[in-house]
Amino acid sequence: MSCQKLSRQYLHMVSSAGRGLYALSHLDVSRLFYTSKEEARAAHTQDKKNGSNMLGGIGSTGRLPEPSVHYEPFTMAISYPDRSRDVFALFGKSNIFYSDSVGHSSIYYTESQCFVGLPSLNSPKGPKRIAVSIPRTEAHARSDFEVDPDFDSDLFTNKRQGNHMNSLYVMDMDPYNKCSFEVLTYYPLSRWHWRQLPRPAFFGDTKYRARDNVPFAVVDGTEICMSFETATYYFDTVEFEWSKAGDWVLPFGAKAEYIPEFGLWLGFSAHKPYNLCSVNLSGVTIGSCDTQPLAQYVGQHVDLPGDCSLKNLSLVNIGSGRFCIAKFFNRIHDRQPSGGGLDWCGAAH
Repeated sequence: MSCQKLSRQYLHMVSSAGRGLYALSHLDVSRLFYTSKEEARAAHTQDKKNGSNMLGGIGSTGRLPEPSVHYEPFTMAISYPDRSRDVFALFGKSNIFYSDSVGHSSIYYTESQCFVGLPSLNSPKGPKRIAVSIPRTEAHARSDFEVDPDFDSDLFTNKRQGNHMNSLYVMDMDPYNKCSFEVLTYYPLSRWHWRQLPRPAFFGDTKYRARDNVPFAVVDGTEICMSFETATYYFDTVEFEWSKAGDWVLPFGAKAEYIPEFGLWLGFSAHKPYNLCSVNLSGVTIGSCDTQPLAQYVGQHVDLPGDCSLKNLSLVNIGSGRFCIAKFFNRIHDRQPSGGGLDWCGAAH
């Protein structure tokens, strides 16, 4: 496999470092894959002999690299214990967004290795949340101009503004948060700005319950599509409007990744055995869609140790039909914090 074909050079991983700190590590994706199918089969056979379930099996690499950066939340200094409100998210292709438990936020640019301070969130987000980065388009610029004629559209023609071409949408799934949904956007006249967004209609549904893992996907580059117990809605990031897609739910247990090579969305099913499946979501945001998109089985379930329960499962698109699976789990009988492992999988063309 040629590493040059991959769209990502590194995987950025944040983990607990003890003493209230977080550690940011960068994993070279070229080390995630075996050099041949024969080598992969031999390693898998050896794992079975050793009784391993491949947790933590990351290709030909043995352990994570040393952290490049440690985070110490500002709120630790004032003894604010609610670390569940700390938010990490990928911003753009390689930058890391961080917000602490009271909303202080920053961006770490991995290429230049520098931090940029941001305005605080209008309201900190709880543990049941989603965060998704969406590249801004000229349609977003036109929409902003209609709201504020002083908006400087030069942002979309000036190449020097490359670090500012993404927006970050953060949504707390708790309907009681006073500002549950907002977006971080760069405005040339006022720099970075958090803009409050309208709440989804399903927050008022009597059947709605906030959940840890929310099934959602970005459709057509500008729509955020998500499900709750009985229906699916989508948010238009250009028009700032919520609409109902249909009385059906996405089959995924968390975010689904769009795979342009296939024209499909790929993710893990919401229930055991957590199969990898694909769905064609094109067209679901064009008016109401009465028929649920058909999910196609792609891969086998994800293994876990017998004494563990799955906490979260994420799929990372590396490019060229190759993906990484990040698994986070709780040990049922131990009093230890959640563990995690990183496996890889390949999608056939």
